[in-house]
Amino acid sequence: MKKLYNKLIWVFCFIFLSPLILSWFPTDIMFFPLPEKYKILLFDSFRQLTLTLGATLLVSSIIAIFLGFLSVLNNSLGRALSSFFKAIESIPSILIALFCYAPVAGYLAQQSADISSLTSLGVFVFAATIIVLPEAVREIAIPLGDLYHRKYSLSFRSYGFTKAHILTVLIKTNTMLMTIRHMAAGILLKTLVLDCSFGFVIQLGFGSYGTPAHHSPGALIAANRDALFAWGNPVLFWIPSLMLTSVSIAFLLVLNQKKEVM
Repeated sequence: MKKLYNKLIWVFCFIFLSPLILSWFPTDIMFFPLPEKYKILLFDSFRQLTLTLGATLLVSSIIAIFLGFLSVLNNSLGRALSSFFKAIESIPSILIALFCYAPVAGYLAQQSADISSLTSLGVFVFAATIIVLPEAVREIAIPLGDLYHRKYSLSFRSYGFTKAHILTVLIKTNTMLMTIRHMAAGILLKTLVLDCSFGFVIQLGFGSYGTPAHHSPGALIAANRDALFAWGNPVLFWIPSLMLTSVSIAFLLVLNQKKEVM
């Protein structure tokens, strides 16, 4: 029964992630009678969201696992990282993203659209990685440290294994693999919220000089917020909103699945 439940969870995750998958198909796949320009923007925004989520997940996961490992291996370094991450968490995420763009704003404005978009994506991934790292590193360090101090790890020590060797073995266990999966879902959900809120803010005017070139479903929602009034077409507002809700539910299902396993 539990296996069937887990399989159903992954099926639902695939269904809820369909907006990200379908965005890579031609715009003709959408049968709604929408303006062609709007459909192009809708598909482009979800394509960039897919790239942003994938790049941030890859970069931040590698760094988080490495720093989580080092935090348990060296307690002094772990305490220093904890203090540093607490300082980061005291700053609102949206401000960190805006601060990261400040040094490159002039460069972005002078480049071609393609180079500006690529550079802007790199800056956003850098900012998102900084924002998600505190929680992601804790997700790795706490259970890894707990495993290391459990009684059965004493047998490793009795055989003369070094601490680094024991941690290398423990990080490959099913418990840690489930933890990494949970961490990945958290990174994706947090990056999704940041991407859309940042895009919304940029659309409201902070990108008035053409920077940053950040195409996001959040920006599309902000651009069509007037569609909710009597003279507008509410579908233009609700389509990206419902698609983002669908993707968020997929990540939440994975996050909640950890509780079932535990």
